[in-house]
Amino acid sequence: MSLEFHQGRLFFGKDIDLTEILKKNQGHACYVYHLQVVKERYQSLVGSLQSDYQLKVHYAMKANANKDILKTFKEMGSGVDTVSGGEIAIALDNGFQASDVIFSGVAKSKEELALAIEKGIKQINVESPQELIRIGEMAKSVNKKVAVAFRMNPEVSPETHPYITTGMSENKFGMDKSFLPELLRILRRFPQNLYLRGLTMHIGSQLLELTALAEGIQKLRSIYHDLGVLGFAMESLDIGGGVGIHYKNNDDEEDFTLIQNYGAMVRETLKDYRGELIIEPGRVLVGRCGVLLCQVEYIKQTPYKSFAIVNTGMHHLIRPALYQASHRILPLKEQKEASKKLYDVVGPICESSDFLAKNYPLPKLKQGDGLAICDSGAYGYSMASTYNAHAMPNEFSF
Repeated sequence: MSLEFHQGRLFFGKDIDLTEILKKNQGHACYVYHLQVVKERYQSLVGSLQSDYQLKVHYAMKANANKDILKTFKEMGSGVDTVSGGEIAIALDNGFQASDVIFSGVAKSKEELALAIEKGIKQINVESPQELIRIGEMAKSVNKKVAVAFRMNPEVSPETHPYITTGMSENKFGMDKSFLPELLRILRRFPQNLYLRGLTMHIGSQLLELTALAEGIQKLRSIYHDLGVLGFAMESLDIGGGVGIHYKNNDDEEDFTLIQNYGAMVRETLKDYRGELIIEPGRVLVGRCGVLLCQVEYIKQTPYKSFAIVNTGMHHLIRPALYQASHRILPLKEQKEASKKLYDVVGPICESSDFLAKNYPLPKLKQGDGLAICDSGAYGYSMASTYNAHAMPNEFSF
């Protein structure tokens, strides 16, 4: 679902006129989501993974918790992966059943766990022995049995930004095999209150190369087998998410090829597995579905730089500042001349890190021009803030 010009104006697909939406929003920055993009990618992912195991998708809602996006996932049969009590509440408020909800995260509070236990969610992904003890004690106090999965650290290093690598011993996430004796002792302390239903892992985000992920799945499967031999009724293997998108181009075909390669890798790696397979995709499903619209407030020319100063920035899309991420930027009005000028596209925040792109080639811009920051459906609005007392952007879904 590409961004393309029709009669000189930028459209999202064939039906969403981005100029009209920015005008409707009085020129203020806003997010626009195309839900058909989500549907197409979900269907492609599920189709690529069909095999003899029992597949269940749990969308990683930290990527984007917009209510229309959540409704779309629910209608397609997806569950959700949550990382806070707030996300659990949002999921339940948007029609997901407790059995649709997985709870991940390294610092689950007593209040958050109480909510998860009270609602009887599908699975709590355990990150440490102390967390498992806390769950056992809380479940015992209310006479309930809670399903848990151990988040294992497979010690693989994917090719991605170090801030979004999560599968190494130096990361705060997960547990390596040395934790297992202690974890099993804790399980035996709470036989009426803790139920180990499976294992989980998540090695990182924005993965475009799948070798490390395949290695991690193989290691997870080995531990899963060993626990089964010890007598645990293992039924679920959760291989997490992390598959990325190609931010630097608008080639949907490249993304869909990656999805198909991912599915083929999983099928091959788990070809003799017959239990439940859980995946927790986020970015690959929603990254392309969103654009952030903004307006040029000023053009500032110095002896060294040309600045396009816009009415959005790191408070609305922090990925360039935080991860040195690249997002394509397109003008809302088509310009026929071939020549382009290099701009630093910067925002209103009082930080030098407040930029959306540096030395980015764009047609000659003027005050009042509209721009689209592309592929911002994942970790855009969900990481936005009111820093410097700026308003949150509006969201529009189609």
